[in-house]
Amino acid sequence: MRFSLFALSLLGLHGTAALAEYLIGTYPPPLDLSSNQSLIPQVWKNLTASFDAYLKDGETKGLEAFAGVENVTFSLGLFSLYDPAASKLQYHYASPETVNAVNGTTKVDGDSIYRMASVTKLITVFAGMLEMTEAQWNTPLSEVFPALGEYARANEGKSGPIETIQWDKVTAWSLANQLSGFPGGGIPGLDLLTTLLFLGKPEALADAYGFPPVDISTLSPCWTDTDPFACPTEEIIKDASSLPPSYLPWTSPSYTNAGFVMLGLTISTILNKPMDDVYINSIFKPLGMTSSRSSNTPPASQDEINRSVVVGDAAAWFSPGGVSTPSGGLLSTTNDLSKFGINILNSTLLPQAATHKWMKPTTFTASLNYAVGAPWEIYRYIHPSTGKVTDLYTKLGDSGPFGGILVLIPEYNAGFSMLNGAANDTVRSAGSLMILDAVTEVLLPTLEAEAAAEAARNFVGTYVSTDPQLNSSVTVSFNTSTAAGSVSGLSLSGWISNSSDSLAFFDPTGAGTIPRLLPSIVNYAESAPGQVAMKVTTNPQLSSYVAAAAEGSGPFTGFYATNGDWLTGDSIGTYYDGRPVNTFVFDVDADGLALAVTPGATGARLERKVDQ
Repeated sequence: MRFSLFALSLLGLHGTAALAEYLIGTYPPPLDLSSNQSLIPQVWKNLTASFDAYLKDGETKGLEAFAGVENVTFSLGLFSLYDPAASKLQYHYASPETVNAVNGTTKVDGDSIYRMASVTKLITVFAGMLEMTEAQWNTPLSEVFPALGEYARANEGKSGPIETIQWDKVTAWSLANQLSGFPGGGIPGLDLLTTLLFLGKPEALADAYGFPPVDISTLSPCWTDTDPFACPTEEIIKDASSLPPSYLPWTSPSYTNAGFVMLGLTISTILNKPMDDVYINSIFKPLGMTSSRSSNTPPASQDEINRSVVVGDAAAWFSPGGVSTPSGGLLSTTNDLSKFGINILNSTLLPQAATHKWMKPTTFTASLNYAVGAPWEIYRYIHPSTGKVTDLYTKLGDSGPFGGILVLIPEYNAGFSMLNGAANDTVRSAGSLMILDAVTEVLLPTLEAEAAAEAARNFVGTYVSTDPQLNSSVTVSFNTSTAAGSVSGLSLSGWISNSSDSLAFFDPTGAGTIPRLLPSIVNYAESAPGQVAMKVTTNPQLSSYVAAAAEGSGPFTGFYATNGDWLTGDSIGTYYDGRPVNTFVFDVDADGLALAVTPGATGARLERKVDQ
């Protein structure tokens, strides 16, 4: 059956109560995204068949939401930390504009080079994280740029926080997190006045709306230069010094391209290196991203030009980004973005602890399911069948004729990327978001289902002591029931320790509660056995949450009803003699198959029965 956008739209109408468990997921991340045993290839085949039906066969029934996508050239690809073959799951489409292009490629694949717009911001921040210290990230811009410090001192007490940016409180880290309050315009190239000057009509707004006329003689040369992004750093800093802020620093997130121009200048100044050199030497070369480059760097060969997706104005496509490059001026391919995404998930260049600290929200937005990091745009996906929440760490690019996205899903250690282009930016923007909706609604439930299937295959069974004198065992089951009071997923259905029924520890009232097992620390190993630690939880599942919502729980009673694992997962009552009673550590082989389990309370290693 072909994928139906109408059917997917119905999924969003169910499961609106969020299932609150441990943030890292219900199951260990899936290892297999590409084999015939995995659920992923078939749903990918179904999804791409729907794309083909609409884009190549002209079918529209059930696919009406794809309207306009036929005018968008795009490349789409999956990737997985554990399964390199997952990167072969791709889809590419060349619109008539690309097929008939005079410049660049007329067909697209995983090595086609696109401008990736604001996906660049993620690479800019990552480059800074690799090169700068925490102290440098938190140095006020008034110290980084002496001219800003001089301006601040010269105007101390003369202008309030509404009229002038507080440069002693703005840092590179606040810029990276979109919390600096730096305005979106006000500097050459990113201000409406730049466009009017370029068109030779600086008086247009004054005539049309009564705005005060601009005395061009008072402007710095950057405003009237044919390439404002080639403006020297000193002039940009001078122009920026007297700008009014959008918000006070660290108060409200506000998306600003100009802020990332400032971030690029800040990183470059602190490191005393051009940003283009930082991209190449810190990221592109170490990760083998051979098709990625700055727009300031001309194509290295005719091959690069032949692989380039050139839409709209060809001259603009080949033009350098100058100082705006850190905001949106890098080029890449989906194959290279897969390498970049896997690097982040694997902590290849950045230490693991630093990666985990970085991949967290910094602030909320006004949306309940959308938060912001540095510069993450974090979407909280709610699984339609369970209400469970899975966080997607993303960075979207959407600028004129080009856009893209990188999506990382830490819960599954997987992700996907897309790059796209079309001369009509309105059609391109809407069409690319529709594609992303379709991929997300199909991929996320299937990743969860694959993780569940692997968990059942790898952990269900009986684990017993190899000492015949010791009557100790653990039984792990998988329950698919969603009835009220039942346990879905991995469960601890039996635990005998020294001939005693230890399972009763988790059901002191004898209510028949079957504890669930949720992963807490996953440590897979390629050659030697790895380990997966799981915690026992007896907190209610979705059916109880839905019931609580139906009873009209308020914000605080609802919070305590739906966040039990966060509140009680490591309470005093779960430890005995310094040992976590609610923790069971599984030894697993390179394929994730459990070999043995060690209950935290006893420390006795129990081996899985060979007939499982």
